[in-house]
Amino acid sequence: MKAYILLIITLLAGSSGIPSAYAEPVIEADVPTPAEAQEQTGSSSSWEYPIVHFRDNTYRIIMQQPVSSAKVGPRLGRVQRNISSFDEVEEGNTLIDTSYQNGDSNVLKVEAPIYKMRKHSSRECIVVSHMNKYYKAYKK
Repeated sequence: MKAYILLIITLLAGSSGIPSAYAEPVIEADVPTPAEAQEQTGSSSSWEYPIVHFRDNTYRIIMQQPVSSAKVGPRLGRVQRNISSFDEVEEGNTLIDTSYQNGDSNVLKVEAPIYKMRKHSSRECIVVSHMNKYYKAYKK
């Protein structure tokens, strides 16, 4: 038993310094942080937060906590345009709401469904589908 444990320790500790014909070269790579990876995908990295513009209102999508499917009501519409690559309109600009078209989103894919949230007015709160989960979106 001691010989077996000694063999394992020797293999684990000593094998890293011994060159081998079968050893693969070490590749140095800069692994991006999650924030950097999001910037590289171009999702909503330049935006302050995820939004969807629906029925002439802009809704802020709360991505931190998915909503139960039991709270999802009837389908109201769909995302028609992903604007993640567009330049964000500054908050101080009075044209912020007129710069969006109904069905615009900076994170949701085109054709992503928009739903009513049960027991809530769609004027204040809606539900959106993103990556097979549901999320609340509140009117700004």
